[in-house]
Amino acid sequence: MDRYLLNEGQSKINEDIKIFCNNIGEINKIEDLKIVDKVFYENFISDKTTPKFSRSVIEIFNSKTFSGCSDIGLMMSSILREKGIPTVYVETVRIDWLDAERNNRPEKELMMGHIFLEIFVNGKWYLYDPMFRLYYDNYDNTNNNYPRNFYVFAKGLNCNSFGIFNTKDERRIALERLEDFDVKDYINPNYKEIKIKDLI
Repeated sequence: MDRYLLNEGQSKINEDIKIFCNNIGEINKIEDLKIVDKVFYENFISDKTTPKFSRSVIEIFNSKTFSGCSDIGLMMSSILREKGIPTVYVETVRIDWLDAERNNRPEKELMMGHIFLEIFVNGKWYLYDPMFRLYYDNYDNTNNNYPRNFYVFAKGLNCNSFGIFNTKDERRIALERLEDFDVKDYINPNYKEIKIKDLI
């Protein structure tokens, strides 16, 4: 678990980010996600022209922009680790996209992946979706079946840690790692979904 407190490589932070994190309140319980969520979305804006997967946390921080879930997950994971929360960066794909890819249907052209974070708060693992601003309770971190028809193909410190530097890498590695996975084996885990905006 200690390795998921480290911000190395693509996740490395600098003094400016440390100061930024120090100004965020303490994260002692899962409800405190609302603090990090608020600070992030007050300071970073969407910019779809920025490249996915290739930028470092320092580059994202300096630009104050995010391309999508990959940048949000990368930035948020580094912030949470700096706040003392073990955080795992998780790459997933939609089951229906994987099925389309294998059966050569037109919808295979647009890969449907998503980044989640596993976070360890107050002695318990939770599944966190910082882009859609929600988390899941009753999470089993040994189960690769994720909500909304997503399935895990990689976990690590960041996307570069398992060889993803662009969208082509993402597609290739997903297909390689899920080569033996039968999409019919997907089972919705039915975790309880909690929206950050509903937290008191």
